[in-house]
Amino acid sequence: MGYSQAQKAESRQRVLETASRQIREDGIEALGVADCMRRAGLTHGAFYGHFSSRDALIVEALEYAVAQSRQRIAALNTASGKGGAKAKDPLQAVAELFLSDRHVKDPGNGCALCSLAGEARHASPEVRDRLTQYVHSLTSQIAKTLAGPSESMALGIVATIVGAVTLARAVDEDKLAKAILASSLALIVAQNKDARQAGAMA
Repeated sequence: MGYSQAQKAESRQRVLETASRQIREDGIEALGVADCMRRAGLTHGAFYGHFSSRDALIVEALEYAVAQSRQRIAALNTASGKGGAKAKDPLQAVAELFLSDRHVKDPGNGCALCSLAGEARHASPEVRDRLTQYVHSLTSQIAKTLAGPSESMALGIVATIVGAVTLARAVDEDKLAKAILASSLALIVAQNKDARQAGAMA
């Protein structure tokens, strides 16, 4: 029986899912083609039927991870807009998603920027370009959740989130990690509250 296009697409999807999880968990340099293919349930020899090179896989895996983050944020904003049971301040909902103990302890399913920012300066130009574009995209998404839309404030929030998650993952005290997350969340929420109050007084 021949290998259908649908089967090939499914296999390619598995490789992307596996690679995107691996680079977020272990870093870009740790990604090995043979190991990635094995974890995806495929042979090493099948790799070049899907990707032209390891670098091409890394770039696509990064794009896959970024797309996941965008979808999560969009879903939160939709829930807040509908006023459902989980509805809350849109910025707080996004900040809580990133600044959570669950996110810190599960980098493989988390934000690619939070996982890779530290090593990005050593990465390929293509990887740095994708992460740069993600900074712009994430900033734009967060700006839309602010009481008074501000790109500069949103960029500061992105930097706070990425820095907090990176630092929380770096320390070996759980209590300290949680304090870093909580204090960063409180800072972001307070900043947005002040902006809202300033806007109401204007």
